[in-house]
Amino acid sequence: MQISNINPNISYTSRNCPIKPFKIKTNQGILECRELDYNKSYTNTFLGGIGQFFLDIFANTSSHPFWKKCRKPTMDKAVYDSYIADNIKDYRQALKDPDTTFLIARNKWGSIKAAIYSRSLDIDGKIKEPLTLYIDSIAVNKNLRGANIGKKLMDSVIEASKNNFEDVFLVAYKEAVPFYEKMGFKQTQGDVNKSRALKELVKERIDYPDYAEFLERKLSDVSGTKWFERADNCILK
Repeated sequence: MQISNINPNISYTSRNCPIKPFKIKTNQGILECRELDYNKSYTNTFLGGIGQFFLDIFANTSSHPFWKKCRKPTMDKAVYDSYIADNIKDYRQALKDPDTTFLIARNKWGSIKAAIYSRSLDIDGKIKEPLTLYIDSIAVNKNLRGANIGKKLMDSVIEASKNNFEDVFLVAYKEAVPFYEKMGFKQTQGDVNKSRALKELVKERIDYPDYAEFLERKLSDVSGTKWFERADNCILK
């Protein structure tokens, strides 16, 4: 994999976690990687396209029963469309958070081939922790897997975010756990009977623990506490 800058004079688009645009050379051509421009107003069609990219990959990757309803061509269209509509609302809200990053890789025709969406930890307003970077979604087109594209996107986001956060947290489908472990993520070790944040997270993620795992990666240890311990304090407030 070869990386080269697109244009060193191009301005950064993210407000708190700027990532310089870059290119990735693959056996199927060059992918141009850049963040969404927060100064632009995006249509529902555009945001829905990002949601559809993630959904189509998740639906064909995870064994969770829900995703079967979203697998083409036999998908339940009502469920599929509802999921995309919820994504659009979520993305619009997330873009109000200065720590949100949408890093998207497109081919020369403009088609999305890989993407990562991250923000400060805030799950349905119940589990908040501003020092924890939450990787909401990351996906790579199946024809381009094995070329370290997902790792490059993840590394770029973490490198740009490391001075703002102490931890990175994500929920991984079990099929993807080995991918994250190679990047230094470990299973979250915490007692759901003692941590209110973890208890709330288990309620929110009905796919845990049968289909998904909670994973984390330490970036620094300034506070000397675990991310869910800090989240507990936020809940208590």
